[in-house]
Amino acid sequence: MGETAESELGQIRGWSKTLKFAVPSIAMMMFISTYSLVDGAFVSNFVGTDALASINILMPLASLLTGMGFMFATGGSAYVANLLGKGEAERANRSFSEIALVSLLISSALAVFGFAFMDPLVGLMGADETLSAGSAEYGRAYIAFAPFVFLQFVLIQFLIVAERPGMSFALSVAGGLTNLVLDWLFICVFGMGLTGAAIASGIGSAVPSLVCIALFFRGRMSLRFSSPSRDPSVIVSVCSNGMSEMASELAGGLVVLCYNTVMMRYMGPDGVSAITIVSYAHFLALAAAIGYSNGVAPVMSYDYGKGDRPAMGELFRISMAFIGCLSVVTFAIMEIFASNIAEFFAGDSSVTDIMVSGAAIYSIGFLFMCVNVYASSLFTSLSNGRVSAAISVIRSVVLLVPLILLLPEAFGIDAIWFALPLTEFLTACVSVAFILRLGGMYGYLGPGKVLS
Repeated sequence: MGETAESELGQIRGWSKTLKFAVPSIAMMMFISTYSLVDGAFVSNFVGTDALASINILMPLASLLTGMGFMFATGGSAYVANLLGKGEAERANRSFSEIALVSLLISSALAVFGFAFMDPLVGLMGADETLSAGSAEYGRAYIAFAPFVFLQFVLIQFLIVAERPGMSFALSVAGGLTNLVLDWLFICVFGMGLTGAAIASGIGSAVPSLVCIALFFRGRMSLRFSSPSRDPSVIVSVCSNGMSEMASELAGGLVVLCYNTVMMRYMGPDGVSAITIVSYAHFLALAAAIGYSNGVAPVMSYDYGKGDRPAMGELFRISMAFIGCLSVVTFAIMEIFASNIAEFFAGDSSVTDIMVSGAAIYSIGFLFMCVNVYASSLFTSLSNGRVSAAISVIRSVVLLVPLILLLPEAFGIDAIWFALPLTEFLTACVSVAFILRLGGMYGYLGPGKVLS
């Protein structure tokens, strides 16, 4: 590489270098998010909108896998990057190897459990007689690839820590293109329906996972597989610090479950399909915010471990400016192109009408969502899992879930679209309060003490 990993992480300064370092992570997350979107596009157009709703019923299961993957990815990368900042390279490699091994074991256990109990799980997630068979079909094929889905998040995030953001992007593109081609082949050519869509997504996750494993075994990088440490405190620290990301993803699955339940009750499968299409746009906007936040998190962790407060302050200011611009752009795209997005998935149908009428309100939440995502990631990178988790839990369980359930009861089904904007706005107030209160202590707002 020419320079040590320590000096390279310490040289990420200014707008140009920060964005150059973060853009691959943004693109990576958006490509990963397109897996379900591509599946949805092929399924809705070549199998039907009921089949699209069958996939959405399984979102809580997907949230469990991605949530645990994010927990190990964000909590683990913050832990290891902090060790690198302190100059403890050998300990960083051993801890990284332990994190990867535990990730593999947990995801394999989830695959076995999910495959064995898919039918009752589908029922618990709210599938009716129309959707249950399709949901179970997709679910069994999808859960078989759980280790690859899980490891993809973990190992690609560690590529960023290893100073390979470009490689993480390239592998995400490879996985996304693989998913796209196989969706066409399995669904359109071989007529494999939902099973084909699930297998295509699984193989799309396997490609980057397997390449990452090879790179960390044989690649000449600052971070690589070695003899795993056998220190339970490593996993405890990783899980406690990354818990907010897992809580956020699990809560996202709970949110989808609540949306599905309410939409099924008031509008039937068409309502579920409409909220599915809105969710795809939401996931892409969310992916961009998560991608940036995860991309710069190892830099903040490194600077924090090194004690470089001026660098932390510069990165924080750049991040808040970028997040503000991203919020406005995602809101504008959704407002302008909502009808085009809906027609792409559902054509000229009642599903399109439901989605377009609700999206104009729903997308207001995008103006506040990005700051909440960044705030949670910021405190994870500073090893403050409690504040990060508080933001995530307030945003989802405390606010969004009750609003989804209560607003339609009080004001009719159209009020459900206000749940996300209200949640993101109120959570943004909490996030900003935490940022201002703790900024002096951590140093990203300059030296000082916590306000009391």
